[in-house]
Amino acid sequence: MNPPRNHFPFFLKIAILFLFFVLLILVPTGILVSNQEKKATYTEIVKSETTLARQFAKNSTMALLSGDILGLNLLIKGADKDPGTLYAVVLDKTRKVIAYTGPKRLVDYLTHFDKLVTPDDQQGMRSLNLGEPTGEKVLDIGVPIVYKQTNIGFFHLGLSSDRIQEQLAGRASLLARAFILYSLPGLLLCLAFILLASKRFSNRMIQMAAATEALRKGDVGFQLPPVPGPYLGTLAAGLNALSADLERRMESEPSPQVDPSPGPFRGKENASPALLPTRITRTQITVLFAGVKGFRRYAENMAPEDVIVDLNQYFAIAARVAETFGGQVDKFIGDAVSCVFDSAPLQTDHTERAVKAALALQEVLLNEGAEENRILDKIGIGISSGVALSGPVEALPNKVHTFIGESFKTAYSLNVLAGPGEILISKDVFQTVEHMVTVEPIPPREMMDKTEPWENFRLKGLLS
Repeated sequence: MNPPRNHFPFFLKIAILFLFFVLLILVPTGILVSNQEKKATYTEIVKSETTLARQFAKNSTMALLSGDILGLNLLIKGADKDPGTLYAVVLDKTRKVIAYTGPKRLVDYLTHFDKLVTPDDQQGMRSLNLGEPTGEKVLDIGVPIVYKQTNIGFFHLGLSSDRIQEQLAGRASLLARAFILYSLPGLLLCLAFILLASKRFSNRMIQMAAATEALRKGDVGFQLPPVPGPYLGTLAAGLNALSADLERRMESEPSPQVDPSPGPFRGKENASPALLPTRITRTQITVLFAGVKGFRRYAENMAPEDVIVDLNQYFAIAARVAETFGGQVDKFIGDAVSCVFDSAPLQTDHTERAVKAALALQEVLLNEGAEENRILDKIGIGISSGVALSGPVEALPNKVHTFIGESFKTAYSLNVLAGPGEILISKDVFQTVEHMVTVEPIPPREMMDKTEPWENFRLKGLLS
């Protein structure tokens, strides 16, 4: 039992698939965490600078009330020590610039401060677009200067958007390095686990595929190792049971014995090629056995010539229908005919074809039955399946190919039980075609030399 060849290992395909799903989860999660971290960092920067602006506004209250411009300028010079701070501005309650720190080129823009300030969509702050020629964008933090619950002015702190983006990028880079440092060992461990699990799973699947292929070719007797789990374990146990059952069936069949002819033909050097032993094969078949019910009573009242004519018409119909569904006539026995539908082991197509052939045969016999042929509407049919020996009969000049097996006895017994126009099928046949037929169970009874009762079914028709 050899596993099928595969240029690309099956377990690597499974591992790549699992890894793809892991990355499909991790990558979006990492992007989401990175975005959330950026938002948290941005909020932290804004809160910190807002706290600083409020402190400067509080310290500017007395200088603004007394008109101490020099004191205001000295005070706000401490606000631009951070490289990310572009300016600090104190305005009176009429929004006139009283003191400022920062490049002189900002004075003209600060004079028209209210016209240039727009809300910031992300944090509810305000952005100052300085336009041409600089094209700078500033995050402005403005807080009121209050004295005794009266607004006496405003303090504004301008932060460079580029500087803020650099801080956000630095934080994201730090987060990425930490993620790689701490998650990479876990990812590698997960990858190793996926590879090991995939290899183990693929080995089991390859074993089961090889077992199925062996059963298809008739190579039985193997036993797969136990597999844990409700699904693969059940499948492995089923394949083992099927293999053991087929092996028992094959061993129960008599082994063919072909004795060399006596006298001058005993030695191989003198034996005729026509009489040398021929390889006998085992195969799964379905047997259709049809016979005339009440044939003796019918034949006693008919001329022998008329009996032969009626039988020939009946046999011709049976052979034609069997051939239509891929079967062949194995034997004509008196008023009965046995037809064989064979196929490769474990393929149920031969059983389905035999059932369809039986229904078609009954329909044709009933349609063509007439007064001049009174046996066509009195045909009973039995159908059984099983393992049979197959080979030519060497004693006959034309080496007629024949089958030998228990299923012939069972099909004959079912034919005996069947009434005119009835089709009886065995339990094995029903289990194979139950998805496509309607049946009527009949009580179990002992058949032939079997000691245990057999379950049989009366075939009613095909499901629509």
